[in-house]
Amino acid sequence: MTTDRRSQLASVAAARFVADGYTATSVSSIVRAAGVSQGTFYNYFDSKQALLAELRRGVFKAYATALGTGFDDGLPADEALAHTVARILAAVRENLTLERVFREAESAGDTQRAALQGRARLAALAAVRIEQGVRDGVFATDDPAMAARFIITLFDNVLYEALVYEDPGRADAVAAAALRFSLAGLGVPLARAQALSASLESP
Repeated sequence: MTTDRRSQLASVAAARFVADGYTATSVSSIVRAAGVSQGTFYNYFDSKQALLAELRRGVFKAYATALGTGFDDGLPADEALAHTVARILAAVRENLTLERVFREAESAGDTQRAALQGRARLAALAAVRIEQGVRDGVFATDDPAMAARFIITLFDNVLYEALVYEDPGRADAVAAAALRFSLAGLGVPLARAQALSASLESP
């Protein structure tokens, strides 16, 4: 029951944040919509910011799942990375309404910490994959961990901006360009990077 109530509060809060915006949503409006008391809310969350941080961690788990799949099916590391970018693009699209809320509340300390921790976890997963690609002779970099941080930060920002604002272009085209850039930075020949990124672009 504890897990169910916590999940209920998070689900109701997510809907309120999306509908009304983070700033305009109060704890009072969350508990009213959930049909519980404020005391019940504070049994599970210290604050509205703490609840938002939990939602942020949940979304990063979805991204981690997308990042963690596709590398264990025997594909070369560069091809696996291309498949992973397609999965991450789909995951960002699926969570876009919450991503908008997170960006609106990015200055909230708990949420910012959750974002930094989430990106660090994603970068650690990506670094393992890049290291494997280096061992296999597919990637060439002297610092897989730093390369992973650059790539995760790049995708975290450009995919969101492309999906929300179509800036600097359509999301599929931007994801393809970011993949080409990342693969080239990892030492993949340009022709190969272009071929692998082509599958991300809509006709």
